[in-house]
Amino acid sequence: MPLNLRIPGPKAFLRYVWDLRLYILAAIAVFTVFYILGYAAAVSIPEVRDTIMSSVSEEVSPLKELSPLSLMLGIFVNNAVKCLLVIVLGMAFGIVPAFFMMANGLILGIVIGVTMSRTSLLYVLAGTLPHGVIELPMVFISAAIGLKLGVLALKALFGKKEGLLDKVKEALLIYFIWIFPLLFLAAFLETFVTSTVLYLLFGSG
Repeated sequence: MPLNLRIPGPKAFLRYVWDLRLYILAAIAVFTVFYILGYAAAVSIPEVRDTIMSSVSEEVSPLKELSPLSLMLGIFVNNAVKCLLVIVLGMAFGIVPAFFMMANGLILGIVIGVTMSRTSLLYVLAGTLPHGVIELPMVFISAAIGLKLGVLALKALFGKKEGLLDKVKEALLIYFIWIFPLLFLAAFLETFVTSTVLYLLFGSG
């Protein structure tokens, strides 16, 4: 069957997201549970907190040497590749997007917990909201797509195919037309807007 290359406009994208609502809620629920666990660990289990923070520090330390443009591209490529993999590998019965939400919730919970203990709620909000209002929804939508494809793949395993190939093509079209550029916008905001807000409010970025 040939690929339908009709470009999804804003209404089609919003309708697609609405159809994913149960999977999005599932992704948010998993993320929230592990975020709370991560936050609790940051507050009460120093060993876990220190291990995760050390790992995060090692991962981001090379980024400090990059120019703003290179940093933006690095953030964008990292997020774009991860979201694409979550969608594609979601066909392995939704295992990858589920673990992706667990890991991200846990790590973000620990990072926010540690940051809150050292700064303030205003600092955390200023450091996450400018780009997070775009980046997090795209992450949740990507995970939801992966979960849906995982459910469809599981049904196909038992003989109920429900147009899995067409759903994969549609998901990739949504990704490249909407999620991909919005992740680019989020990376731009994180690099040039979030850091500016932090500098204006706290003298640091």
